[in-house]
Amino acid sequence: MSISIVKYTEDIHHGGFKSFLKKAVLLGIKTEVIKVSHTTLIKLEYQGKVLFCHKTNLPLFRRMGNLTKNKAVTKTVLESFGIHTPRGITAGSLNEAKKLIREKSLTYPLICKPVDGSLAKGMTWDIRSVSELKEAIAFTKDAYIHSPRSKFLIEEMFIASEYRVLVFNGKVLSAVQKIPAGIIGNGISPLSELIARFNEGRLPGFIIKQDAIFKNTLKDNKLTLDSILPKDTFFQFRNNLNMSDGGRSVERTTKMHPVFKKICVQAIEAVGLTYGGIDFFAKDITNEKSDYIILEINPNPFYNMHEKPLVEGKGIDVSFHILKSIFPTLKEK
Repeated sequence: MSISIVKYTEDIHHGGFKSFLKKAVLLGIKTEVIKVSHTTLIKLEYQGKVLFCHKTNLPLFRRMGNLTKNKAVTKTVLESFGIHTPRGITAGSLNEAKKLIREKSLTYPLICKPVDGSLAKGMTWDIRSVSELKEAIAFTKDAYIHSPRSKFLIEEMFIASEYRVLVFNGKVLSAVQKIPAGIIGNGISPLSELIARFNEGRLPGFIIKQDAIFKNTLKDNKLTLDSILPKDTFFQFRNNLNMSDGGRSVERTTKMHPVFKKICVQAIEAVGLTYGGIDFFAKDITNEKSDYIILEINPNPFYNMHEKPLVEGKGIDVSFHILKSIFPTLKEK
């Protein structure tokens, strides 16, 4: 049974795959959604060549993509290549975590996360005490209460700018700096007005959310929506950098030092991928001597943060690059 590609695309939550299908239709690639038993196939056909996608997975050669499913495994592989990752431990309980933290001499602030989670689910940043660590471990376990995880990761929090680096076929396609949801004051307008203006320029689903985290952040900083920030003062509403929470992405590809690009390509190849998104942290992305770490690798990343209209700067048409690799005779319209 086939269904409308337009309707199917509207319901997709994976930003990269949604962009991929929209571009395919725009470029005249025959695209069909087929329901088979309890799953979904997407058939792509162009000039006699046919390819199938399963669910929201891009049809790209992965080889050993399972090396990224377990974050502890990913760290082990990367470290064997001399690639920097955060210092950390894997544990199954608070007591075991406290013991290993002492043995490894880990220092606060820390991060706690599932060994095989995604989309920052069950993740806690900026842990600064044992009591906060206890709460973070409980939060991590509760996040997957319907599919319990026996182990979690505790890592030192690397304080630096965060980037998402997209690697494809041995090349860095794009690097964007991820900036958490926040507002820059102008010394005149209250927070409510600044937030409204920011949200007006965003796509649906990518605005600054005024949820419990947002409200608690204001309360902890003795601010309200009527507060006026000093001119050029940046106020951050949350620790995560998710675009769906109002985070920003800023084009940094040309500023990224070639040494760091080489490291990112090596990392993708080390875990057996030809395509992936890297969470890359660096004190100074332009300086090859700068401290850096690779936090995680995603084998099927949301890449709409690299494309217009979300990215600030030139951006890149990732969807076209991927489609062109599948259908070499494809031309941009």
